[in-house]
Amino acid sequence: MKKIIPMILICICFSIYSCEKKDPNSVELSVEFTWEGYAPCDMGLPQMDIGGIPKNTKFLEISMYDHKYGFDHGEIKIAYEGSNTIIKGSYKEITGPCPGPNETGRYKITVKALDADNVVIGDGSKERYFPEKK
Repeated sequence: MKKIIPMILICICFSIYSCEKKDPNSVELSVEFTWEGYAPCDMGLPQMDIGGIPKNTKFLEISMYDHKYGFDHGEIKIAYEGSNTIIKGSYKEITGPCPGPNETGRYKITVKALDADNVVIGDGSKERYFPEKK
């Protein structure tokens, strides 16, 4: 019995976490960014341009993932006020890429557009190596 209760709680947590509402007509967002001018372990997001954001977007949810170490660098939800550009270094809640010395990491930034009811109405992502491969 002692083992069953924690397992049930874990299942409930996973089912709640994975129940993201997504509009069946959601659109694909274009996500472009560069690590240019970005030093290892800088805090905040790189310069980003997001295309195809639906008109009824109220929030953007942005996250970054490190493929090499399987590490989430954070997630933020910001009010969308009409700009398709994220300024380099903004939103310090996201930890920047920080590969070891002489290492290269592959990072994925995902952007979701949410409506007033927090339903995903658009999403997209982009992966880049840091430091940039030449």
